[in-house]
Amino acid sequence: MSFMTTVRCRTAQVFVRLGRKLHPARKQVLETGAGAIFAVGQLLRDRHLKKPMVVIGAGEEAPRLKLLHGLEDDAVEYVLWDELPAEPTAEDGERISLTWLREDCDCFVALGSGAVIDVAKAAAARCVSRRSIMNMVGVRRIRRRRVPLVIAVPTAAGSGAESMGVAVLKDEARNVFVIEDRSLMPGVALLDPELLADTSRDQVADAGLDGLCRAVEAFLAASPGDNRTRNLAAEAAEHLFVCLEPCWNSGGTVKERAELLSASRMAGWAASAVGSGYARALIRATQTVCGMEFRTAAGVILPAVLEKYGGQATDGLALLAVLADVAEGGGRDERAGAVIDRIRAMVFRLGLPDTLEGVTASQAAEIADMAAATANPRYISPVVWTAEDCLDLMLSICSADAGT
Repeated sequence: MSFMTTVRCRTAQVFVRLGRKLHPARKQVLETGAGAIFAVGQLLRDRHLKKPMVVIGAGEEAPRLKLLHGLEDDAVEYVLWDELPAEPTAEDGERISLTWLREDCDCFVALGSGAVIDVAKAAAARCVSRRSIMNMVGVRRIRRRRVPLVIAVPTAAGSGAESMGVAVLKDEARNVFVIEDRSLMPGVALLDPELLADTSRDQVADAGLDGLCRAVEAFLAASPGDNRTRNLAAEAAEHLFVCLEPCWNSGGTVKERAELLSASRMAGWAASAVGSGYARALIRATQTVCGMEFRTAAGVILPAVLEKYGGQATDGLALLAVLADVAEGGGRDERAGAVIDRIRAMVFRLGLPDTLEGVTASQAAEIADMAAATANPRYISPVVWTAEDCLDLMLSICSADAGT
């Protein structure tokens, strides 16, 4: 690592922490439990809202019917947008915002995966901004703070989109972009475990590893005195370690799905409080450069990053091992190693590879440059890496037969 890079990043991160304390996330109303989806009508009446734009992801037939029947039973007039593709883009958000304005809606209800919720959040911001969605990419680039209410109803657990002031978006070429602003946090999160019953295995693995990555990196990023963030991140990791595989294997019980949803929200909140790290930066860059699925990239990159941190992350991982009920006995090194081993074992049981197949050396270099530019100087991690450090890691986890 470069000494000057470390000084620059650590100095910037002091101001990042201060900014988050001075501008805390907006308060959020939480509705949980089986059948919670039918509370939408009452939530709207309590806020004197009369005409929501209902945004629904593709393939959500059963949750869609429940939501629309509930709204119709409560005599709620709504505008339906259910034309979203499996991977919605910023352009979809632009079209949604235009319809919202044309139909004179007053709020959003977003039902679907984290990608659907993120597009709805971006569309809500676009409704009160002269900037296009792509021109809002970055940190605090939403000029007007009064973003319309978004009621987030996740049908996959892990991304934490329902509890974060962040929107992760793609363009038509599948490039990944991030908008970060506290005003993006949905005002209401509605967590109904019954909506997860038909979630596909791929969605469960994608969202679950997303949540685990957020939880672990948030735990390591939190300052030693930030007990709330650390405890939430550790509890989220514990639930994900216990409930992700049963939900992937057989759909899980209602209790397991509820705990998975709770873990998703806690991980999202913790990540909003302290930010992401190099694992997430490398995963997103790999998605952008190679079009790789999140689960595939995360299953290889997350444990490799934690291992490469070395001794600088030992204390944090050892404490996480105890708080997340991964390991209690042994020394610090053994407990820290147990967390990494637990992640790798779970990735293996999820049927995911242990190397990044087909990533070339030139792609690895592009990924490293992109990740370092994304993470530095704002992301708070145990170690500050340069692009060269990121490249060393990428080359170590690419398959041996990767070309140039």
